[in-house]
Amino acid sequence: MSYLLLKDNIRASAVCKAWREATEHVRVGEKYPWIISFPTQGTLFDLFDPLQRKMYSLNLPDIAGMNVCFSKEGWLLMRKSRFVEFFFFNPYSRELISLPNCELPFQAIAFSSAPTSGTCVLVTLNPISEYLVAISICYPGETELINMEFPCSIAFDPNMHSNLIYANGHFYCFTAGGVLFDFDPSSRTLNQQAWDEPIFPNIHNSEWIYLPKIFYLMKQKGELFLMYTYGSETPVVYKLVSSKWEEMSSALLDGLTIFASRYCSETRMNVLGMRNSVYFPKYDVHNKQCVSYSYDEGRYSPCKQKELGSVESLWIEPPPCKDV
Repeated sequence: MSYLLLKDNIRASAVCKAWREATEHVRVGEKYPWIISFPTQGTLFDLFDPLQRKMYSLNLPDIAGMNVCFSKEGWLLMRKSRFVEFFFFNPYSRELISLPNCELPFQAIAFSSAPTSGTCVLVTLNPISEYLVAISICYPGETELINMEFPCSIAFDPNMHSNLIYANGHFYCFTAGGVLFDFDPSSRTLNQQAWDEPIFPNIHNSEWIYLPKIFYLMKQKGELFLMYTYGSETPVVYKLVSSKWEEMSSALLDGLTIFASRYCSETRMNVLGMRNSVYFPKYDVHNKQCVSYSYDEGRYSPCKQKELGSVESLWIEPPPCKDV
């Protein structure tokens, strides 16, 4: 049983009691991110395990009252409120790494890897006008940002776009109208690719015109996935296959779990108890239940998700040990 993939392990466990005991004994699920919530005041930050439904507290006076911009590999990208000063911060080790000031506005921001990895690059993206995009790049240890401008053959929609994501050495951002922006930091080039609007029929459908629409861009083993939500309707998921976006049914998800956030979105495969679902960094404090959508059950949980508070929160890698 130890040689089986997790999905085959789960299928084998349904054969009989003896097989179930054997499969459960060797079953190891993939690690999943937790939620970190930023208080409106004070220095105590909530850390929530969405599967075990356990809450922890972190006393982080170093970032109290500041804005968070992005999260990756356990690191937070922070910005001092009303200031242009940015820095990396690890809430578990309390390590802080300064960055050059960023005086230009931006619509999306992301970094490629942990700032201690030696390969980290930070990128900001901002449309100056309808057909002109500004991009800034920065490396930890540098004293200033590199600012560039790129003409665009297709307009960047500043009101409806995804988060910025790093995959396969490139940064990607998706905008309304079916346009994928692709920035290569090594060659410092920006490319665009557009798809026909009917691929995303409900984005501008008059039936959903008054519902808030949000794009989430993410990756899984180097492949790009796109999800958009509108109101309380079923989240729609696409996968980029051979330069074509293909809609993913529940069967095609094959155990995929999406952890969606307007800051950054993550994916995992075959997380026990979380398969074929979308999780949002929003939870019921009293019942300790995370807002999620199950494609297998075809519903959101909890049902009264709109009644939950709008605390600023995002996904982060869990602490090295659970004794937080």
